[in-house]
Amino acid sequence: MRKSKLITFNKWQDYYYKLKNQILESHHIRSALTSLFNHINNHISFDFDPIFIIQFKIKIDTNQIRSISFVQTVKFSEFNDLLLIFIEFWNIKDITYFSLKPSDIIFTYKILGKEPYGDLIKKSKLNRMRSIKKNSNFYFKGYNLPCTMDYSKWGKIISECDTFAIVKKVNSSLIYHIKITNRELRVEVKFKDKTILEFTDILLEKGKLNSFIRTIKKQEYIFIDGKLIVKKVKKETKFLQPIFHQESISRDFLTMDLETRTIDGVMTPYSISICDGEDTTSFYLSDFKTANEMLKSAIISIMKPKYHDYKVFIHNFSYFDGIFLLRILSELTDIVIKPIIRDGRIINLKFSFSILKYKFNLYFRDSYLLLPFSLKELAFNFDVTAKGIFPYKFVNNKNLSLDYIGKIPEYEYFDNLSLQDYNQYCEGFKKESWDLRKETIKYCNQDVITLYLVMDKFQKKIFTLFRIDVLKYPTLSSLSFAIYRSGYLKNFKIPLIEGNLFTDIKKGYSGGMVDVYKPFPDKGVKIYRYDVNSLYPSVMKNDNMPVGDPIYFEGDISLISIGTGYDLITNPFGFFEVEVTAPKSIRIPLLQTRIETENGIRTVAPLGTWKGTYFSEEINNAIKYGYKFKIIRGYLFEKQKIFSEFVDYIYKLKVNSKRGTPDYIISKLLLNSLYGRFGMNPEMENHIITSEKDSLLIINKKIVTNIIDLKNGKELISFFDSQDWDQEKAKKSLNISVPIAAAVTAAARIYMAKFKTMKDIELFYTDTDSIDINKPLPSQYVGEELGQMKLEHIFNEVIFLAPKVYGGKTDSYEYVKIKGLKNPITFDEMKPLLFKNQKVEINQEKWYRNISSGNINIKQEIYTLMINNFKRKLIYNDQNKFIDTIPLYLNGDKLD
Repeated sequence: MRKSKLITFNKWQDYYYKLKNQILESHHIRSALTSLFNHINNHISFDFDPIFIIQFKIKIDTNQIRSISFVQTVKFSEFNDLLLIFIEFWNIKDITYFSLKPSDIIFTYKILGKEPYGDLIKKSKLNRMRSIKKNSNFYFKGYNLPCTMDYSKWGKIISECDTFAIVKKVNSSLIYHIKITNRELRVEVKFKDKTILEFTDILLEKGKLNSFIRTIKKQEYIFIDGKLIVKKVKKETKFLQPIFHQESISRDFLTMDLETRTIDGVMTPYSISICDGEDTTSFYLSDFKTANEMLKSAIISIMKPKYHDYKVFIHNFSYFDGIFLLRILSELTDIVIKPIIRDGRIINLKFSFSILKYKFNLYFRDSYLLLPFSLKELAFNFDVTAKGIFPYKFVNNKNLSLDYIGKIPEYEYFDNLSLQDYNQYCEGFKKESWDLRKETIKYCNQDVITLYLVMDKFQKKIFTLFRIDVLKYPTLSSLSFAIYRSGYLKNFKIPLIEGNLFTDIKKGYSGGMVDVYKPFPDKGVKIYRYDVNSLYPSVMKNDNMPVGDPIYFEGDISLISIGTGYDLITNPFGFFEVEVTAPKSIRIPLLQTRIETENGIRTVAPLGTWKGTYFSEEINNAIKYGYKFKIIRGYLFEKQKIFSEFVDYIYKLKVNSKRGTPDYIISKLLLNSLYGRFGMNPEMENHIITSEKDSLLIINKKIVTNIIDLKNGKELISFFDSQDWDQEKAKKSLNISVPIAAAVTAAARIYMAKFKTMKDIELFYTDTDSIDINKPLPSQYVGEELGQMKLEHIFNEVIFLAPKVYGGKTDSYEYVKIKGLKNPITFDEMKPLLFKNQKVEINQEKWYRNISSGNINIKQEIYTLMINNFKRKLIYNDQNKFIDTIPLYLNGDKLD
């Protein structure tokens, strides 16, 4: 056990409880929390029962820290309650966490003293895991009504004629008043003279009074032979609304760039430049006492009324530069900062400040989220002044003066530079010494000028094409979404799905299938790698999408579909929860599902039986290959081709543009960015940076999920407004329609299924939009058109070790891809990994972003590469060599 530092009031502290990289169990949590409380008791004597704020975290073997619980506010005397909450949070984590074997339990805590904040929080506030309904079925009212249209069986007939009847319900004071037509009964159920219920029965088949549809308000009940088969209810939703084209574009933006160096494994900035389109300003560390002072001066230089509401673009701000700037920005204003953060990336940061009682704003954005290419590539594609040349590694010497003037740094200090270009660079310094300050500022200035010119051209091009201002949209997906809404939404009724509907349909939203089927071919057999030309845009153009108000149903609607004799539903279209039985003989299963394995949640394509939620078209496709389904419940939609015009226009732009030009780049980006925006997760945390005092008010009122102490009197707090997830989602309208996103990915899997099931072709590996096979595809499938295949590689040798881990050799080059590895190994180094338990250990850099300290730590860590494919069963020969795979087998959602 490692003790924390000396305990003080009103300060955030971390307490580490050492584990032995073992599986974490409840008794470890108890021991760790007991140790913390004993530690506090040993250092402080209380004359009151203090409130303290605490969060349970773990440190795993990769030095990453993961939050386990929400932030809790408890009195010191409430040890047992706190322990139960922490154990509850651990127990509800998925199996992935249980296999982590953490090195430490960490408690991040703050003890509130009587002064100065003791009165802000006076009572405990235990935040349990947010309530998410396990079963989100809609409630159908359980009316006790007869299951037949033969009203003589409803009770005692009081009066009757051809068009009307009155029937007294058995053992009840209720009276049925029935209007009779040829195939229909309109019924009022009355108590005395008051109507308490109305319903309509419509006969399905002449002479069969036990087969009918009963409608009560918005609900339908379908009876066949006296049995209730299906219940339906229409769920009214809002629809996606169009937006107007812009009449002009704003020119209000700046660009900024930071240059960094790494000393003793810690990366910090040492130069910064800013461009407003007319002037470029630079700041250099040797002119300041600290990097923080330099950064403050740079930010202060743009805190001017003339820059009010300007966007400040920094390439890779969301993941890199923002780490250095967040603390600095918080120190330059007393106004709350509300960054929008998703998946650990800062999407937009509104920075407000006051001058003479007037409020002004700056918005920090990441240009990489709009143009996800390196600045060097963008300079080339947009035909603007290129980035300069600079020896990044040279400045990492802690003994080097930042005012160094002398010999040009050696070639080894430059990255991605040919020797010829280096020699040419040196030619420029024959008559003068190389000046680090001058060259850094020159290089940094060029970066911000290049980025400004790129953003300027990008903004003008988007406006010319679509009459949309890029400055209004922080990400590529939001920009593509705005383009669609402004020009292509038309009158399509795209439903906005929230709350329970989102929870249900989201279960049917999964990505492409990535699997190894066979690790290598026989000697001498070539492997052909084909990629689909714009897979997702292709299915978006050609396939129907779910539109209109969803109709929720319970029961097997296949019993009333075409071919049953009733034909009440023509080609049911939507998302259905089903019981699946896969054919035993299929080598390459077509339906995937999520399962728990000892190594966490995995998406697999198994054999056997299970329950899942699927798009109706994917169900229909699977039936062709022997799958069987029993429908339990689901959502029916209308269908329309809603993306055809959008895809046609942008794809035509791509086809008619020269590769690498702005039009080509823009069309390629927009084509692939739209569908995912519809499936965005609505469970969004709020984030604010505020004072320690005000943070206590938030802790007291909100569900706080994380707190980062910025060590300057400010804290970055993440929280939900509500304990109930459904309430949280319902109050936010994010223009989300997960059925669209789920239908697109399902349609893509259907498209790929035809290549996986081709006769006389052996499939070795597949990714979302690619296949690796043992012979060329028939010519009709190959070409340059949207959705056609294009041949990418012909491998003479190839190895597929796991999803996203493979390599091969062609006649002219070697190709290796390993997910998560910065510097892939050679193809020959991969070969030993085909044998069981063999591994390759690679030393590589890993970056740890420290928002609290405003820096990035770089550590050398071992990356271990070995076969660990949990998606199919691996087959080894007598020499323990990996030679084949077969599907996993599920039996009622459990692996056999």
